[in-house]
Parts: sequence; C-alpha cells; structure tokens
Amino acid sequence: MRPVTYRQGADWPPYARRVLIWNWLAWLLNFTDRGMIGPLLPLIIAQLGISYATAGSIVSLFFVGYLSTFFGGLLSDRLGRKKLCTVSLFGFGLTTCATSLATGVGTLSLARVVTGIFEGLQYPAAAAWVSESFPFLQRARALAIWETGYSLGTLLGIVLATFLGAHFGWRAAWPVGGGLTLCLAVLFARFAPERSRRETPGYDEAQAHAGTASQLSWRDALGIRNVWVVFVLHGLYNFTFWMAGAWIPLYVIKTRHMSMVGGGLLSAILFAGVSVGLVLNGFVADRFGRVRAVSFLTFLAALALALFTRVQSPVLLFVLMGLGGVLGAYISSAIALVTDTTSPEIAGTAFGIALFGGEIGAVLGPITGGFLAQTFGLQTAIDVLPLSLLAASLIVWLAKEPIRHAVVLGAVDSASEA
Repeated sequence: MRPVTYRQGADWPPYARRVLIWNWLAWLLNFTDRGMIGPLLPLIIAQLGISYATAGSIVSLFFVGYLSTFFGGLLSDRLGRKKLCTVSLFGFGLTTCATSLATGVGTLSLARVVTGIFEGLQYPAAAAWVSESFPFLQRARALAIWETGYSLGTLLGIVLATFLGAHFGWRAAWPVGGGLTLCLAVLFARFAPERSRRETPGYDEAQAHAGTASQLSWRDALGIRNVWVVFVLHGLYNFTFWMAGAWIPLYVIKTRHMSMVGGGLLSAILFAGVSVGLVLNGFVADRFGRVRAVSFLTFLAALALALFTRVQSPVLLFVLMGLGGVLGAYISSAIALVTDTTSPEIAGTAFGIALFGGEIGAVLGPITGGFLAQTFGLQTAIDVLPLSLLAASLIVWLAKEPIRHAVVLGAVDSASEA
C-alpha cells in the first residue's frame, strides 16, 4: 500500500470534530424514536388485542421503510451529505409525533413505515460524512463515538417509553421524541458545517490507494469486497440487537417474572453496554486491526448472551446482558472497512449498499422473533441471539483490511489529532 499524504491544514481537526458532534446529535434522536417501541410493545399488544406475530410485524415494518438507506446513499453522493441529513431530521421528527395519533394496526403500521423511510436516508449520508472526515488511524474511533449516538439514543428512547408509558400510556412518548428531533433539525440546518468531499482525508487515501479518485460510477461500489462483507455483518448485527430490543422486555416479563419497568431497564442495560462497547471496539480496531477486533470481541459477546439465556438470577441477567452489549458492539469497526477501501466520490453509494444489508437484518429480527415466540415459545426466539453473533465473528475474516502509513507534511500534522 502506498503512503498517504494528507493535505488538510491546521483548521481541519476542529472542522472534523464539528462534523462528528452534529451527526452524533442527529444519530441520537434517530434512535430515540426506534428505541421506544420495545418497552411499549406489551402495552400496544394489550390495547390493540394483537398477537406476538402481528406485534413483531409492526416493529419490522419500520425497518421495511428503513430500506431507503440504499437511495439515501445514492442521493447523498449527488446532493450532499448535509442536505439529505436535514431532510431526514425534519421528516422523521414530524412522523414520530404523528405516531401518537395512530388509531389501530393499519395507521400505526403506516406511521412506522414512513418514519423508517425518513430515518433511513440519514444513515449512509452520515456514515460517509463522518468516516471520510477522519484519517485511517482515527477512523474507527471517530465512527465508534458517532455510533454511541445510536446506543445512547436507543437507551434514551427506552427510558422515555418505559416511564412515560407506565404513567401515561403508550402514546405519550412519541410527541416528546419527535419534538426534540424537530428542534435539532432547525439547528442542524443552520449550524452543521460541510466541506467538499475532495478535501477530505478519505479522498487523499483513495488517491494513494488507486492513483485516482475521479470518474467513478456508482457501479464501481458493487465490485468492492468489503461492501458485501459489511452488508452481511451489518445484517447480522441489526438482526441480533433489534430482535433483542423488541423481545427482551417481554421475554423477561414472561419467563423471569419481571415487571414492565424491570424489563425495560434490562433492555436499557443492553444498549448502555453497547455505548461502552462501541468505544472499546473502535479503540481496539484502530490499534490491533478491524478484523481481529470484531472477531474476538464478538465471539465473547456470543458466549455472554448464551449464558444469559440459561440463568435465572436477576443480577446475572443484568450483568450478562450488559456484557453482551459491551463485547458485541462491533458495528463501527465493521463499517470502517467500507471507507478503508472506497473513494469518497462513491462512499455514500457504497454505504447505501452495505447498510441496506443491515436493514434487511433489522426487518427480519423482530418479525423472526415474533414468529419463533408465537410458534415455539419466547425461549427459542431468544436462543437465536448468540448464534447470530457467533456467525459474525467468523464472517468478518472474509474482509480485506488495508494497512496504510500516512506521510504527513507541514501543517497537516494536526490532522492526525482529529
């Protein structure tokens, strides 16, 4: 691999940090919305009189809408990252508020699909924007920090839904989450910075890797091995954690006799663990390699969740669920593999393809959990979780992991501090 000469000046690290902060805030609220559905599911099932399978289908319909990630990637390469993220924020802020007005299964399903469409537009745009703004040796950590927005946002959504739902019913949390999103959308449109993608560290790396980063077509993204490896890895990741987010509260309520608040808090512990694990995984990946970090830590996470399915002690349930989140939070290291081998000129498209796999997994997770719970029992549904993590720990070895040595000249030295 050729050395990389980064051309960014001393003003680049503060700019990159601002990109990270604004996208983190947007990502936080993107996941606040979807984190609310799991704790509210027992209330929705009871009020609407629906089966587990129907409830799982409603959760999965959100992720059917979220398949817009593919188009979000294409549009972000053509229209710009910021423009698409802003449209996304306004769109899902409004539809999250509207979810509280649903009168039955049909209108609730429609609200969740449309919300998913708007939220899906943000994912590839933000992933490409953050990852291309940081150099190779800091990329996994930057993405890890950004991805804590997803885990902490999910945690925030779980807490809001658990306590507002317990006191005011399942409709109460949606206007709160949607209102916060609309406030951020106004600030994001006004203050989030965006520079040309040809000024980024990611562009410099693409030139060093291929000799040129111009005249690329979206079709070139189809031939990148890491795009398809991450397609599968992200699918397994979302399958695992969105099945867990949807069904863990009901599982422990029915099989471990916890209260609604206890079930919601156990689910919250999972995503609190993910918040810590994202940073840990990103640090390990930058230091020891993306593939080794994902494989080793995810294997340990599979063991923790396998033990979770067999213990009865509430203390051990919380400990093992937290460990599963800490050790299984491999997604930031995995998606860094896309930027490592892709030019920013087509990075949005590449992420759109790779993340599309994630949304297929997210669609299948809740509905598979509902089908298995309805047909074979909740225990069988939860037993699937460690198996999907074990598969990810093996499949990651198919990825290509370049090793780049940066040659930094003059004022560009400060870029390494980003």
